[in-house]
Amino acid sequence: MKTLSRTFFKMPVAVMFFVTVPLFYFLFLLAYKPFDMDVFLAVGQGRFTLNLIVSTLIVLGVMVFSRLLLYLLRGVMDLNWSLYVLWCFGEVILCGLFLSIPMGIGWADRPYFTVMSLCILYMAGILVFPLSILSMAVQLHVLGDKAKMAPAVDEKTLIRFYDETKRLKLVVSSEAVLYIEAQENYVHIVHLDNGKVKDFELRSSMRALEEVVQKHGLVRCHRSYFVNAAHVDLLKKDANGYALAQLDQEKVKNIPVSKKYYDSITSLL
Repeated sequence: MKTLSRTFFKMPVAVMFFVTVPLFYFLFLLAYKPFDMDVFLAVGQGRFTLNLIVSTLIVLGVMVFSRLLLYLLRGVMDLNWSLYVLWCFGEVILCGLFLSIPMGIGWADRPYFTVMSLCILYMAGILVFPLSILSMAVQLHVLGDKAKMAPAVDEKTLIRFYDETKRLKLVVSSEAVLYIEAQENYVHIVHLDNGKVKDFELRSSMRALEEVVQKHGLVRCHRSYFVNAAHVDLLKKDANGYALAQLDQEKVKNIPVSKKYYDSITSLL
């Protein structure tokens, strides 16, 4: 299952969700009163306006909590689309559960679990629209960024990789290189090619490449790695306390950052 873009974890996107979703809920319910929710929220005593405000605040509170939590966990959690849908479903259930508290008191003559079920169903029927629309809008934005035509490549930005016999093996834009990893007598040049991540194996050494790649902005982050700081989203630590660079491309592994190079990498972010 495809990993969710890191754009979904960013603070502007979180703000968009916890402002737009409750606003949509309030205006949609006020204008259309779907599922006879005006009757349900009024609890037979003309409390529709009060309970509309209360339920809107509940949606606001749940969205703020959920999306801030998503933002705070951005460095330690990866979501695929299935898990993200479950996350959104959890937001709906929480909204319904919290709404069932005042509604359960108001509809005291009904079994509580009946009221709770109705609250969850009503929330699902309304919130599915803003959650789906906003999620699709963010994904379209992500796809749009990827689909933008690359500008004309300046010859000065091209890196020419030669093997140990001085034969030219790969020419690639410095901006397209994600990282370079040494493995025994070879180096693996992980780069973007028309938006896809490619791994080119070259018979060479880190020492032989060091001067040319550093001229093009790649930096040493480990004895076995060069990384393109422009593609580093954030630095984080694993369970053992080792620093890792998380890149901005999906399905690309985290790159180790040794203590020797940690400060220099941090200064570039």
